[in-house]
Amino acid sequence: MFRKSLFILIIFIVASSLAFGQETYFGQNKVQYRGFSWDYIQTMHFDIYFYNQNYGLAKFAAGVLESSYVEISSQLNYRIHRRVPVFLYASPNDFQQTNIVPDLIDESVGGFTEAFKNRMVMPFDGSYEDFRHVLHHELTHAVIYDMLFGNMFSSLISRQRFFDLPLWFAEGFAEWSSRYGWDYYADMVVRDATINNYLAPPDYLGGYLAYKEGQAMIAYIVDNYGEQKLGEILAKGKLYLTMNKAMKASIGVTTEEFWKGFSKEMKRRYWPEIAKRKEPGEFSKALTNHEKDGSNFNEKPIFAPTGDKIAMFSDRSDYMGIYLISAVDGKILDRLVKGERTGDLESLHSYFSGITFSPDGKRIAFVAKAKGKDALYFLTIKDKNIYKKQFFHFNSVQSPVWSPDSKKIAFAALDGDRRTIAVYNVDTDSTYDLTEGNYDNLDPSWFPDSKILAFTSDRPHPDNAFIANNPEYKPADSVDYRTLYTKFGYGNYNLFTINIDSKEIEPLRVGIGQNREPSVSPDGKKVCFVSNRNGIDNLYIAYVDSSGAFAITDILTGVGSPTWSPDGKQIAFSSFNKAGFDIFLLKDIKPAGDNGQLAPTDFIMDRYLREVKSVASKDSTVSVKDTLPALAAKIDSGAAEESAQRDSGSVAQTAADSTHHDSTSVAHTTSDSTGTAKAKSDSTRVEGGEYIYVAPEQKKKENPMGKIFEDLPDSAAEGKNYLTPAEIAAFDSVGSSGRLPNGDFKVHKYRVKFTPDYVSGGFSYDTFFGLRGQSAFVFSDYLGDHQIYLITDLVNTIDQSNIQLFYLYNRLRTNFGFGVFHTKNYYIDNFDHLFSDRFYGFQGYLSYPFSKFSRVEFTGSQYFIDRKYLDSNDPRVGRSTKVALGTLSLVSDNILWGITTPINGQRARLNISGATDVLGGNGISFYSLDGDWRKYWHIRGLFSTALRFAGGASWGKNPKRYFLGGTTNSIGSVVVADNVYEPENLYFAEVVTPLRGFEYYELSGTRYLLSNLEFRYPFVEYLKLGFPLPMTLRYITGSLFYDMGATWDNDQTFKGGSSLGGNHLQDIKSAFGFGVQANLGFLVLRYDLAWRTNFQTVVPHPKYYFSLGAGF
Repeated sequence: MFRKSLFILIIFIVASSLAFGQETYFGQNKVQYRGFSWDYIQTMHFDIYFYNQNYGLAKFAAGVLESSYVEISSQLNYRIHRRVPVFLYASPNDFQQTNIVPDLIDESVGGFTEAFKNRMVMPFDGSYEDFRHVLHHELTHAVIYDMLFGNMFSSLISRQRFFDLPLWFAEGFAEWSSRYGWDYYADMVVRDATINNYLAPPDYLGGYLAYKEGQAMIAYIVDNYGEQKLGEILAKGKLYLTMNKAMKASIGVTTEEFWKGFSKEMKRRYWPEIAKRKEPGEFSKALTNHEKDGSNFNEKPIFAPTGDKIAMFSDRSDYMGIYLISAVDGKILDRLVKGERTGDLESLHSYFSGITFSPDGKRIAFVAKAKGKDALYFLTIKDKNIYKKQFFHFNSVQSPVWSPDSKKIAFAALDGDRRTIAVYNVDTDSTYDLTEGNYDNLDPSWFPDSKILAFTSDRPHPDNAFIANNPEYKPADSVDYRTLYTKFGYGNYNLFTINIDSKEIEPLRVGIGQNREPSVSPDGKKVCFVSNRNGIDNLYIAYVDSSGAFAITDILTGVGSPTWSPDGKQIAFSSFNKAGFDIFLLKDIKPAGDNGQLAPTDFIMDRYLREVKSVASKDSTVSVKDTLPALAAKIDSGAAEESAQRDSGSVAQTAADSTHHDSTSVAHTTSDSTGTAKAKSDSTRVEGGEYIYVAPEQKKKENPMGKIFEDLPDSAAEGKNYLTPAEIAAFDSVGSSGRLPNGDFKVHKYRVKFTPDYVSGGFSYDTFFGLRGQSAFVFSDYLGDHQIYLITDLVNTIDQSNIQLFYLYNRLRTNFGFGVFHTKNYYIDNFDHLFSDRFYGFQGYLSYPFSKFSRVEFTGSQYFIDRKYLDSNDPRVGRSTKVALGTLSLVSDNILWGITTPINGQRARLNISGATDVLGGNGISFYSLDGDWRKYWHIRGLFSTALRFAGGASWGKNPKRYFLGGTTNSIGSVVVADNVYEPENLYFAEVVTPLRGFEYYELSGTRYLLSNLEFRYPFVEYLKLGFPLPMTLRYITGSLFYDMGATWDNDQTFKGGSSLGGNHLQDIKSAFGFGVQANLGFLVLRYDLAWRTNFQTVVPHPKYYFSLGAGF
C-alpha cells in the first residue's frame, strides 16, 4: 500500500507543479506479452479465477484450498469472515505479468497474497505437489490477514493495522502448516545455519532464512507450548500491537528469551551431526567458493566433452551468467553468456534449468526467457555467438540435454496442466512429446545409444508403492521413511527410462526416497542420482542391470546436479553449504557411510519436531494424514513394475471429469459423488487428482476423502460461532449453489468491478481557507488492469480546490492513461508580494515496453495557468497562459539495488519535448532535448562505484530553463531567484540534482551539463539508539563524491576554465565531499557535506545537506 500511496503523491506533485522536486524517472517494466480471458468458479469459501483451458487446475485448487482451510482454521482457531479470491496462472512466465500488485515478480517468487483485498495469486509450474504447497502456504496468509485486519474497509480504521506481524512468524507458520510440520529441506537449511553460525534472532530474520528458520521456530512453539498458542499469539498481537508483548502474554517469554531457548535447542540438535557427516570440501575438491568470489549461486555444472572444462551458472557478477571454468582448479576461463540485462536474455532459469554441450564440444545450448517466452538458445563457444534461438508452443522449457549422436535435444516442458519430456530434432526443427498423462516429468539424461532417456517423474513407482502400501513398516533402526514422501499420490519422485521410439516407460529400481536428477554414465551402465533416503540429499549410484543403489557422499547439508566426466572417473556436483551453492569435484567414486548405506538423520528417526496432526473428525472427508494407506492398492512388485510403464489418467482433467468415471473420489476431487467400480487389469490410473495403482481383479478401496465440498467437519464447524448468521448463510449459499446437476462447478465470466485499494482523508479548519477536506482514493479491479486515482483538497469553492483524477489501463502491452486536474496555489515571492496561480488541464500517457529493461513513453498535456497578483501595490498585471506540451522518451534500466542506492548495472533516459500554444494567444513555446546516463560497478560486498553524465538544451520563444544545485528532496529552506516564479519556470523548468556545494536553483540556464562520481562503501554495520528515539539501524553506508556541473544560456559564450591568475574552473562549478545514508525501512535519510573547489582554491567552510530518498 505504501508503494501505491507514494505513486499517488508523485502524480499529485507532477500535476500540481512540474518544476519543484522534478526528478528523472527510470524503472523497469512489467510487460503484458499476452492477454487472458478470465473465468472463475466458486467453492464455499473461495472464488477461483483461471483462464484458457485451465479449468482442471481450478478444480484441483478448489479441493486443496477447502481441505487446507480446515487445517489452518483449526490451527489458528479462527474462521474467515470474507470470501478469498484466488488467481491461478498457467505458468511462471504468465504469473510475472500480473497487475494485481505493481511490483516486478522475481523468478524465485512462487506466489503471493495481497493484504488489502486478500487476493491469493500463484502459478502452476508443472509439479502438483509444489502447487498444493503454494496454495496452502498462501492460504495461511489470507486467513491471518482476515484475522488481523478484517474486511478492506474496517482495516482502514482498525487499530490492529498497526500490528506489524514479523516475517518469521508469517512465513514460518505458512511453511509449517503447508509442510505439515517439519520437512527434510527445512532440516537441511536450519542444520547448515546452526552449524555455520548464521541463525538469526527473530527481529533480524529476512530472506529465505525467515521461511525455514521461521518454520523451525513455529515448530518449537508447538512442541513446547502447544498448537493452540499460535492463534493466541496472533490474538495478543492484535491487542498489544507488538510481537514481544504478544509472546510474553501468550507463552510467558519475550522474543529475546524465546530466541535463547530456540537457539540452544538447535545447537543441541545439530551440532552432533558434525561428527557423523562431512562437509563437501572434506571428500571432494571445491571448484568455486561463494564466500571468496562474492556469489551466492554456483549451480548446474556440466562437463565439456573434452573433460577439462565445466560450464555452470553463477551470479558472481550479481547478474546470472554462464561461465566456463577449469575442471582441474576451478579457474574462470570465460564468461559465455551475460544474462538478465536485455530482453533477449531476461532470465536464464538457473534455479531449475541447465546447460548442455554439443557432442563435439564446440557449442552449448541453454534455455532463456526471451521477451516473455522461453526459447532454446544455441551458442558457439569460440566466439560466444548466439547463432540460433528456437521457440516452442510450450508454456515453459527447462533442462535441455544434447543427445550423443548430436541430432536431438531432450528437455522438460510445461504443456498446459502437465510437465512432459519433449525432444527437439536439431536437423528438422521438429518437436514431439514423449510422455503422456498429468505426471510431473523432468531431468532427462541420455543413454549412449541416443534412443533411451532416464528421467525423473512422480508417476507410480514400485519402490515408492511399497512404503505407501505398508504404512506400518519400519526397519530395525526405526527409520520412518514415510517422512520422505508427500501425504498425497503426487509429488513422490523416482527414476524411470523411456524409449523415444516406442515411448515405453520402465522404472529404474534404485530404491526408496525422493530420487531425482539422474545422470547416466558415459558407458551407459550406471546412473548417478540424488536421493534423500537418509534425510539429506546425497549422491547415489545404481547399476542399470540390477536393483538397489549405494551412496557415494555422506554430506552435512545437501547436494544436487551431478554430472559425469567423459571418462566416467569423476563426478561434478553442486552443494549447499554456508548459505550458498558451490561446485565440487568428486574424484574418488566409492561407497560412503557403511558400504554405501548412510546413517539416517534424527528427523526421519522421528526424534524431534512432531508431525502436525489432522484436525478432521472420524467422519471427516478432508484428513490427508489418514489417507496415506489409500494412496495405492497393495500390489506385488511385478505388477507395479508393469503398471508403472503406462501413462494413463490425468491429475487435473480426471478431477474435472470425475463424475463421469466409475471411480471413487479421492483427496482433492471436486465431485460430490462416490462409488466403487471394478478396475481394468494391469493399469495405472489417476482418480480425482490422486494416483491410484490398480492390480488385476482388485477393487479400489472406498476413498475416505470423497466429499470434500460438503459441509465442513464438526471440528471445524465449531468455529462458526466466530461468524454472524449472515456470514454463515453467505458461505453456505455459495457452497450449495456453485454446482451444476452433474457435480461440475458453474463457470462464471470475470467482470470488471472496482473496489478500493487505498483510502485516506481528513478535515481541517483555518482562518484563511475556512473548512477544508483532503482525501485520496485508489480504485482498481481485481486484476489490477484498471486503476483510478482520485485526490481532492476541497475548500469553499471549486475554483479554490485541488482535484486530480486519473485513469490507467494496464491490460495491454501498451499501457495508457489519462486524467484531469485542477489546483489553486498561493505564493509569496522574494519581495513579499502575494500572488496565486490557478493551474488546471488534462493529461494523457502512453508507454510501450520493448522488454523488462527498455520502453518508449509519450506524455501529452494541455495546461491552463491563470495568474493573479493579489497585493494592491504590486505593479504586475495578471495573465492567462495556455500550453500544450508533448514529451517522447526512450528509457532503459537494468540496475540492481543495494541497501540505499543502485549497486550494479546501468540506466539511461533520453527526452525530446515540445511546447506550444495550439489554442492561440500569447502562450509558452519551446523545444528541448535532454539525456541522463548512469553506470554502476559493484566491487564487492557493499563497495561500489557510480558514474553519471547528464545534459540538456532548449530552444524557442520561451526556452526551458535548467536549475542546478543542491540535493534531491533536501530538508530545509530554499532561497530562489526572482525568475523562478515566472510561469514558464515555475511549471516547465527542470531542477537537476545533485550538485552538492551549491544552493538549490543557484545555477540556471537553457543549457546544462552535469557529472557525478561516487565511491560507496559500508560505514556502520549496526547502530542501536536509546533515548529519546529508540531505534536500530543496520548497514549505514558512506560515500565519497565529486560533482561537476555547468549552466549557460543560448546567447552566452561558454568558458569552462581560465588560465588567468592560474589554471582554474570558470563556468564549470564543482565540489567534493562525503556523505552518509541510512535506510530507515520506509525511506532513506541522507547527510552530505561538500566543499566547493575550482581546482585552484577550496572554500574553507563546507555546505551540508539533509535530504530524503535514495541517491542517484
